Amino acid sequence: MTHLQQECFLCLYGKATKVSKYLINHDKVYEAEIKLGACTDTLDREGKVIEEREVDKNTLDTEKIRKVLKQFIGKQEQIPPMYSAIKLNGKKLYEYAREGKQIDIQPRQIEIYNIELNKIDEEDNTIDITISCSKGTYIRSLCNDIAKSLGSIGYMNKLNRVKVRRL
Repeated sequence: MTHLQQECFLCLYGKATKVSKYLINHDKVYEAEIKLGACTDTLDREGKVIEEREVDKNTLDTEKIRKVLKQFIGKQEQIPPMYSAIKLNGKKLYEYAREGKQIDIQPRQIEIYNIELNKIDEEDNTIDITISCSKGTYIRSLCNDIAKSLGSIGYMNKLNRVKVRRL
């Protein structure tokens, strides 16, 4: 970091958390790791593994991955994961999920501005990417969708929000 660049971290607690929506309601940039060969009920590593499959090594071909990632750039509809805080009839989706109830979730409009391939680990069957996206994008769902487009299954293994962009 140069002397002209500064990082700012903000921590809110108590009543101050009520203003968080004004601070985070912007486009974001994330670094994520997709773990191929397994799927979880929450679409991340915290969930219960519900399916496992062998990963074909052709799935981890650099050009194939870049081609698939390009397909996700642009405006699209995304179905949020069941394990999310979105409210339906006054109840959060994750509450329905914990009760074992399946709910019809309506897709939401999102936009992926860019996805960069950072690294492929053939030994661990992981793909590291950087995503620049609109607010409301569920990276867990995106990782799952990318794995499916590669002909595999997968979940979000790691996530780091690196930037919030003001509009």
